[in-house]
Amino acid sequence: MNIIPSTCYLIASSPRSGSQLLGELLTATGLAGFPDEHFNPWHMGDATKFFPYDLLYGPGHIQQLIEKHTTPNGVFGSKAHYLQVIDFVGPDLLESLYPTPLKYISLFRRDFTRQGISLARAVQTDSYNSGMQPVRNPAYNYYQILQCIREVRVDAKGWETFFHRRRIEPFRVVYEELVADQMGTLRSILEYLEINYPADLHEPAPTQKKQADSLSDTWVEKFNHGDRE
Repeated sequence: MNIIPSTCYLIASSPRSGSQLLGELLTATGLAGFPDEHFNPWHMGDATKFFPYDLLYGPGHIQQLIEKHTTPNGVFGSKAHYLQVIDFVGPDLLESLYPTPLKYISLFRRDFTRQGISLARAVQTDSYNSGMQPVRNPAYNYYQILQCIREVRVDAKGWETFFHRRRIEPFRVVYEELVADQMGTLRSILEYLEINYPADLHEPAPTQKKQADSLSDTWVEKFNHGDRE
């Protein structure tokens, strides 16, 4: 018998916007599903370990994930970058995959320069979180950073266009505010999702360390000055 969750939600994010941090915080509550990048074929939420060239996303795929990743209170969560939805689902079909109307959490960064630099470093080092060891040292590349900034801006714009065309007002989370007040943000999201939580809910222990460092600050300064080398 198929599980029909009482709540389905999607964290609408762009690369390096803090979606992994937010997803892990929500997962750690034990009340908000296990939001993962279910439309990323490289590391899908159903633990597929190979690139699924023949995969077609449909309601059956989401239902399999729901069976595995819904918390006992009936909550199922996903997270996705807009390009993943475009490539593997299509924006007009997204909501039809879920058995329950989707609630949206829009996660974005105010500082696109730092977001683009974060993406450039991740691509160069093949290290997308603090648990992944860099395979090489990063090197400043003005044009790569410029391209990464364009990529994250386009992805964020895609979600905004999606919301505007469908007259959706998502719950908005700003990355910089999430980092500054993780517990306050977490409580606000649970309330938006209408998830009951105990009054003594504690902030989950962090599993991710901040990857930005003094090198990131140096790159920001160089980029803002227009340094090509």
